[in-house]
Amino acid sequence: MAFYGISILAVIPVRATPSDKAEMVTQLLFGETYKILEKKKKWHLIQGDYDGYEGWIDAAQSIIISESAWAGYTKTPHYYLSKPVKEIKFNENTKLIVGFGSVFCQEINTIFPTMGLDFPDDDLIEFPSGFDADKMTVFAKMLLGSTYMWGGKSVFGLDCSGFTQLCAKLAGYQLLRDASLQATQGKIIDFLEETKAGDLAFFDNEESNITHVGIMLGEQKIIHASGKVRIDIIDHQGIYNTDIQKYTHKLRFFRRLQ
Repeated sequence: MAFYGISILAVIPVRATPSDKAEMVTQLLFGETYKILEKKKKWHLIQGDYDGYEGWIDAAQSIIISESAWAGYTKTPHYYLSKPVKEIKFNENTKLIVGFGSVFCQEINTIFPTMGLDFPDDDLIEFPSGFDADKMTVFAKMLLGSTYMWGGKSVFGLDCSGFTQLCAKLAGYQLLRDASLQATQGKIIDFLEETKAGDLAFFDNEESNITHVGIMLGEQKIIHASGKVRIDIIDHQGIYNTDIQKYTHKLRFFRRLQ
């Protein structure tokens, strides 16, 4: 028998192993659905529907829904929160602050009738029919100053690939989760002079493994999550941090999402 779930918390940590002490590899945002692959004591091994990423979540944070509810939810047009945060009500006594990129659709009112959410909403945008690179840079700048957090992908804390995935999602492109996976998507651009705003820049380590990603803004500037979401200078060598006056990331190549 298959089991399915939905996140009704602002953020649920997804861990590498079934332990509170384990590394957080990604997160589930409010409204994201998943398949439950295995149950182990107080833990559920899940696979997120959006990007197929697998990991363990605390069973106490896992809300199981029926296969029919899951199927209805996944087939219904989705709306994404395009503002940094929004307050929603489960009932008269329970409120929740959710963040940028949280997922809503008509079916959520069926699963949780007390929410009574209205669609459309000025804060909620339907998943675009095509990718808009300019919108991605607008969303990216909206997250300036957000805290870096390994494994995070929310306005409350995110890593470099969580940041790019989140911005691309609301601009109409489905990026994979890790920088090394995102580096396989889109069209490769070899030279800095050929890049446009909205292109992704990738960076590697001494072993030539892709370890970092950011979004090009044009005029040799890049926005990326490193310590916080920040704008830095980029040249043929890599990212130059003017605060500490040194290079922090070694450039590998660029990709254009299409």
